[in-house]
Amino acid sequence: MSEPRLNKILFVCNDFVGRSMAGPGIRYWELGHALVKKGHKVAILARQTEKNLSSDPMIFIGQASFRNLIVWIRRSDCVVQPGRPLSIFVSILFGKKIIFDQYDPVIFEVLNTKTHSFREKIRKKAMMFLWKVRQRIIMRFGDVFLVANEKQKDLLIGQLSILGYTKKLDSVKLLPFGLSDAVPVKNRSILRGIKISDTDFLLVWGGGIWDWFDPFILLQALAVIQAQRNDIKIYFSGLKPPNPTSQEMTVCENFLAEANRLKLTGNTVFMNPEWTRYDERSDYLLEADAGISLHYDNLETRFAFRTRILDYLWAGLPIICSKGDCWADEIEMRGLGITVPPKNADALVAAIMRMADDKSYRESCRRRVSQLAGAYRWSTLAEKLITG
Repeated sequence: MSEPRLNKILFVCNDFVGRSMAGPGIRYWELGHALVKKGHKVAILARQTEKNLSSDPMIFIGQASFRNLIVWIRRSDCVVQPGRPLSIFVSILFGKKIIFDQYDPVIFEVLNTKTHSFREKIRKKAMMFLWKVRQRIIMRFGDVFLVANEKQKDLLIGQLSILGYTKKLDSVKLLPFGLSDAVPVKNRSILRGIKISDTDFLLVWGGGIWDWFDPFILLQALAVIQAQRNDIKIYFSGLKPPNPTSQEMTVCENFLAEANRLKLTGNTVFMNPEWTRYDERSDYLLEADAGISLHYDNLETRFAFRTRILDYLWAGLPIICSKGDCWADEIEMRGLGITVPPKNADALVAAIMRMADDKSYRESCRRRVSQLAGAYRWSTLAEKLITG
């Protein structure tokens, strides 16, 4: 990927791009801005975009319609995409270099999505079938493949090997999710001095609540803690998906019902019913004392790269997370926080209590988090994209 002709780069995003974004939108928004600063010309096409969203300093930000795909793929030197069928076809048609971004192995999210009706079961089977077809096309026509961690790299190398594309094994490149180069700045209060005391210990759950996360074990732990003390709080930064075409998962409704049943809502558990705007996330992150991410022991966890962890690094937050994913290994090895076994409420209670009560330990975690953060700056990662 070191050819000098890769000056015009098109990102095709499968998600929403706007002021409120989830991981896929953030990834291309930030990589695009970092590449523009390095002298490249960048355009972004997305499944959905916010109206009146400024494209400056990008050449263009717009919807991935057939017309836009034709226009902007023709103008580009290479196309970075997760693998939408239409964008794959047009990229092949015009003979463009195709960089397939596999940082989010969605097949495991699909496998762990709960179905509650016959229609949902059929849709899940269809999505799994289409994924198989898409992966074969990706393996055949991809020039470079991006992954977020070593486990994902092994997974993709296995797929390429099984399908016979052994000459492409060296084309699998590590390019993890990143964090903003800008220093986080607090502009307004979210909870402190309004709904909670300045002396309360505040955890933050960044991102949404999906089927592959386990907020229920957290509610169990908080119910135990609340019976003993009232100075430990948590803030969920966004329940409604940022993409206006997405539907909330049933797990979110169940979570709200359980929080109410345990009488945690409004005194221990605080929530933003919408999605926090990307440029406003520092407001709640800088109020927090630690970040938390909890998941189940399954295949999704094994191959995941938790993008919300990067915001914790960005804000210098110690981390509490479940064991089983690549970030848990990193947190244990580097002393960034505490890891707990999945579905173990007692261990989670102990972890939260220690993080709340041991200020010296918390500060030592903060220092180590800040030391690691520089390696994940988007400007650093963008360099990997263009140099390989």
